[in-house]
Amino acid sequence: MDICAIAEQDLQVVSQLYVSVFSGPPWNEDWEFTWAYERLQWIYQSKGFVGYIAINDDQTLGAIMGHFVPFKGNKGFEIVELLVATHHQNQGIGNKLLTKLELTLQQDNYDNTWLLTAKDSDAESFYSKHSYQRERKIVLLNKEL
Repeated sequence: MDICAIAEQDLQVVSQLYVSVFSGPPWNEDWEFTWAYERLQWIYQSKGFVGYIAINDDQTLGAIMGHFVPFKGNKGFEIVELLVATHHQNQGIGNKLLTKLELTLQQDNYDNTWLLTAKDSDAESFYSKHSYQRERKIVLLNKEL
């Protein structure tokens, strides 16, 4: 398996994978290719983008991506997406993608990284195993318009 930097031409296949992963369990969200592509292209074009794709025998197995966010003189990084093909989960691919990203961020002198994920989910458990901690001072507020 190879872990490579995401290039713009990878966004099509990563968008297809995105729809597949997040349309199925445990997320069961309603996703269309055009929505996924628009989201991933926006992330890709954001200032300070870093992203990696996991490929094996020309098959895309997963991806991680996010961007730089400054805060009070610190160099922070928001992980916006991490996804692994459903039938390849629990095989260490997410671990390898996250480790590659974190090594890159350490080499680039980032101070911290953070993300949003579903509370009490397998995803939260995954990140907890990698020393990510639930922030006690912040609450996500949302309003439907």
